[in-house]
Amino acid sequence: MSMKIKDLNNSKIPIVKINNKLNKTSTKVLFPEKVEQANKVLQKVGLPK
Repeated sequence: MSMKIKDLNNSKIPIVKINNKLNKTSTKVLFPEKVEQANKVLQKVGLPK
């Protein structure tokens, strides 16, 4: 099925399909070093008000 750009812009159907295999990593921390660094910065600076 080929759709024109105008049809795609007006359609309610999403163009991107999300792969359900990504749900496996939803509970894992993928970059623990970055999380530690961000937590250190937040402790020093704090959250914006």
